[in-house]
Amino acid sequence: MQGVGTPRSDKVPVEQVLMFPSGTVALSTAGPILRVWDIVAGGRCTRALSNHQKTVTSLAFNGGSNRLLTGSLDQMVKVYDISTYKVVHTMRYPVPVLCLAVSPDDTHILGGMSDGTLSVRRRDTKVTEDPQESQSRFDVPTTLSDINTGHDRMSQNTPFKMSTDAGEQRLQVHTSTKLKEHDKLLKTFKYSAALDSVLKKNVPPSTTFSLIRELVHRDGLKIALAGRDDVLLEPILRLLLKYVADPRFGELVADVSCLVLDIYAPVIGQAPLIDALFLRLRKKVAAEIRFQEEVLKAKGALTMILSSAVLERS
Repeated sequence: MQGVGTPRSDKVPVEQVLMFPSGTVALSTAGPILRVWDIVAGGRCTRALSNHQKTVTSLAFNGGSNRLLTGSLDQMVKVYDISTYKVVHTMRYPVPVLCLAVSPDDTHILGGMSDGTLSVRRRDTKVTEDPQESQSRFDVPTTLSDINTGHDRMSQNTPFKMSTDAGEQRLQVHTSTKLKEHDKLLKTFKYSAALDSVLKKNVPPSTTFSLIRELVHRDGLKIALAGRDDVLLEPILRLLLKYVADPRFGELVADVSCLVLDIYAPVIGQAPLIDALFLRLRKKVAAEIRFQEEVLKAKGALTMILSSAVLERS
C-alpha cells in the first residue's frame, strides 16, 4: 500500500531516520510505516509506504544508494528500488531484526537480531544475472569459511548466526524458520497469552520489550495487561522492577508502569505480594529520579566550568 502521508498525530515513536547522500531527501520509520520527506520542499512528506506487518526498526542503503533495505520486528528484510520505491526482494529471518548494514562492496548484509546475535548473509551474484536485480540478491547465507575463502557453501535455505556474547563466535545453524510462540499468538490476537509467553526466564529482555512495543503499536497492551490475578500480575511487576533503571528500556517501563497502575489501582491492598512489589517499584523509581537529578546537576556544573575555560582562552 502506497500513498502520500503526513506526520501522524498519535504518539508513535520514530525508530530510524536515514538521509540520502544528496541531502535533499530523508527517510523515516514510525511503526510499520516508511515515509519519504522532501527536504528541499520544506520537509514535505511525499510518500508513505506500509510493506511490513510490524515496526520497522532499521534502514540501510546499499553501496550505490540505489537500493534501500528495511528491517522489521516481523522478521522480514525488504529491498526497495529507490527509483520507484517498489519492493524488489524480501528476506525472512528467524527472529526480529533490530539493525542492518551492507558492506561497501555490496557482497554481504549484516543483521542484528533481537536475541543478541549477528546474522551475515552473502549475495549470490550470477554471471547471467541482470545488474539491477543483482543489487537486491542477498538471500544466500554462507558459513564462516565461505566468508573467508569462498568455499564450503551451506544450503541456500540455512541461515546462520554468530553469538556476540563475551567476544565468542559460535556458529548456530537454523534449519527452520517456524514462527515463535509469541508471534503465533499475536497473529491470532491473543495479546495476553503472547505477553505471558515472553515473560519466561529464558526469554531475553530485548525480545520481551520488542513484543511490548508491538502491542503498543497495535493498541493491544491494555488488553494484554487487563484481567490478571496476583499470580499473572507478579511476573509483569518483577520485569518492570528489574529494568526500570535500564537505559535501553527505562522509558517503555515507565509507560507500562503507569498503565498497570491505572488498571490495578482499585485493587491495591488485596494481595500482600503485589503490594510489596508496587512499593519496591515506587522506591526504585524515586531512587532513579534522584540519580537523574544529580546527573543533571553535574552536567550543569561541568557546562559552566567548560564555558568559563573557553571564555578565558578567548
